[in-house]
Amino acid sequence: MKQIQWYPGHMAKAKRLIEEKLKIIDVVYELVDARIPESSRNPMMDEITHKKDKILIINKTDLADPSLTKAWMKYYDQEQIPYVLCNSLNDNITQKVYEKTMKVLSHLHQDDINKGKAKRNFKAMVIGVPNVGKSQFINNMAGKNKVKTGNMPGVTKTQTFIKAEHDLLLFDNPGVLWPRFQSQDQAFRLALMGTIKDEILPLDEVVIYGIEYLRKHYPKALEKRYGFMVKDEMTTIDIIDMIGRKRGAIMAGNEIDYDRVFNLFLYDLRNGALGAMSFEKPQ
Repeated sequence: MKQIQWYPGHMAKAKRLIEEKLKIIDVVYELVDARIPESSRNPMMDEITHKKDKILIINKTDLADPSLTKAWMKYYDQEQIPYVLCNSLNDNITQKVYEKTMKVLSHLHQDDINKGKAKRNFKAMVIGVPNVGKSQFINNMAGKNKVKTGNMPGVTKTQTFIKAEHDLLLFDNPGVLWPRFQSQDQAFRLALMGTIKDEILPLDEVVIYGIEYLRKHYPKALEKRYGFMVKDEMTTIDIIDMIGRKRGAIMAGNEIDYDRVFNLFLYDLRNGALGAMSFEKPQ
């Protein structure tokens, strides 16, 4: 099994810039993927930002299993971790993020009042792993397309302040991973969500991991999407072959075009075509 890791040079540079900018930041918005809310939290960013007020922005809730999202809400409530649930692609999230921000930063607001200072424009830093939806989140908050977006890791390469509604100032950052994942399970979860560039991944192993997870936790998802019954005696390769035949991913000689099957399965999984599902639960 190939060890999955991805930490290109621009991420190391972004980490240094984040450390520099934190001096003028009031609050950190950490975006995570609702399907893997803990695996998509960067422990390196946690170390850097731990002295700042932080709000967890649990994004892509429309793609996650609602029952597991409720379990995560209960967990974060118990841990007293402030959070906001959102689908930043379609939700109007500005008001609830602003209200949570004012609650979390009430101590700073009160300090300003006590010192007779004018109301300040709070500065928020937006962080998260690649492809977690930071640019869409900022565009939603700003009410206009201020940031280049795309469903691929590493779209945002530079850093800039953007004025959002309610006079919030948002500091955007490229998606940053960390040099060594805690486990290969975590690496596979991140790979399934599109956090790591497909070009460097062993896609066969990623797809096998995904299909085996679905077979265990969402057995009807494969059948509903691809139109065949998953029998107990079928191996994971049998399922991949069947997806290929059902989707017409056939090469000369009636051979399965595995690259095409891998890409279409990952596309379906990442974009919700296999249904709402989550890939980890609170421990």
